[in-house]
Amino acid sequence: MTHKLTRRQVLKLAALGGVAAACGASPTATPAAAPARLSATPTTAGSLKPAPTPAAVTNPPTAAAAATSAAPATAAAEPEGETLASTIARAAEEFLSTLDDDRRAQATYAFADSERTRWHWTTPRNFPRHGLPLREVTPDQRDQALALLQVSLSSAGFQKALDIMSLQNDLGNDPELYFVTVFGTPGGAEPWGWRFEGHHLSRHFTFAGDQVAQMPFFLGAWPTVSHAGLKALERQEWAARELTTSLEGSQQATAIFQPNTLTRHVTQNQPTVTPLDPVGIPVGDLGPDRQALVNEIIQAYLTTLPAELAEVQLGQVKDAGLENVRFGWAGPLEPRRPYYYRLQGPTFLLEHDNSRNGGTHIHSVWRNFTEDFGQHLL
Repeated sequence: MTHKLTRRQVLKLAALGGVAAACGASPTATPAAAPARLSATPTTAGSLKPAPTPAAVTNPPTAAAAATSAAPATAAAEPEGETLASTIARAAEEFLSTLDDDRRAQATYAFADSERTRWHWTTPRNFPRHGLPLREVTPDQRDQALALLQVSLSSAGFQKALDIMSLQNDLGNDPELYFVTVFGTPGGAEPWGWRFEGHHLSRHFTFAGDQVAQMPFFLGAWPTVSHAGLKALERQEWAARELTTSLEGSQQATAIFQPNTLTRHVTQNQPTVTPLDPVGIPVGDLGPDRQALVNEIIQAYLTTLPAELAEVQLGQVKDAGLENVRFGWAGPLEPRRPYYYRLQGPTFLLEHDNSRNGGTHIHSVWRNFTEDFGQHLL
């Protein structure tokens, strides 16, 4: 469940130390006062299989010293019998143990506090965050915070987070303006949780005993291609476009439920959601090659979760019937034109919106109708 940092991740972390456009503005304001605290490679058509976790790569000795010092220390081997929940709890305790009383108070809330389900994807200037930002901690504390994020996600998920954070440099934003917030007592008898959030990245973790929930989660990218050529959500965009352009006649007409983009994702930052209108084409009406593209989209999102959680979510999709999932597209099909697409099944909703900045600014969110913020565990 823990992963060593690759050379790419080490160098990415070094880049995050750079200078501090949002979905509208530059995040220079101090957050408002906080409330009181107490491969995604498809197999056979219609089947879903978690992509293997990338093999751990030891950081080469030639990595720059600055990059090495910026990266969180590689986690030690897990004690025998440790679960995902206990691994994450231990990392959370280690992070909190590095904080003085003032920073610990800033970083922690009661589990029942309404702050736990208050979330957003825009910059902290547009929507002030509560918690402890990376830019206000020591290097060791920052390393511990990123180590906590690392053990909470898959290798692919951690890399995706680093990619999204690094895009802030292209926007002139602060790539360390991401907030760590812990709810309740890690590893205790009562439920607890934590959150890592900032511009275009919102990851939520809820725990009850050894049970773990990681819904909802938000991934965004602006620009879709960085100055250095990074494409943080490439397949999330292009697999859907390939699917839609491959359809013909009445199938394409059914999949494209309106000619113009929706301009935003429908569910926004609601704490819980219910199914949206069943637009688009049922996946059961598609042939094997096109079902494989649907599988790829689903896996591109879910394999950012730890493997055991991805397997559970993929199993839910399969058990409810891939044929019961609908794919809908709104907008033109040409690159760099605003569009929106939606995948919705009996258990989940994926919204992907690329309506801003000439189709170069993605907002995407995965929702589970019964598991968001661990509601099924509480």
